[in-house]
Amino acid sequence: MDLDRSPELFALIKSMMRMDPAKRIDVQTVCAHPVISRARAAMERTYEECKREGKSVFAASPLAGVPSTFLESILCRSVTTIHECDAMDLSP
Repeated sequence: MDLDRSPELFALIKSMMRMDPAKRIDVQTVCAHPVISRARAAMERTYEECKREGKSVFAASPLAGVPSTFLESILCRSVTTIHECDAMDLSP
């Protein structure tokens, strides 16, 4: 993954890896981060779709493969998902 093209994801990862625990982002903040929230929502939609269609729900697992557009979608770089990203905060 090219993190140069994903400054918001890079900033999130960087904040989770701070050496000083007092400066490290907590799990509640990670879970509430827009990128993580959109990824979780995408997985939940996939899960519900698989259940509805009688397919294996493994497709909704973090271990399953994802479409090539998944990262662009959760980073709001897809024209079809831009409405979901209108309130996204890109500040560091």
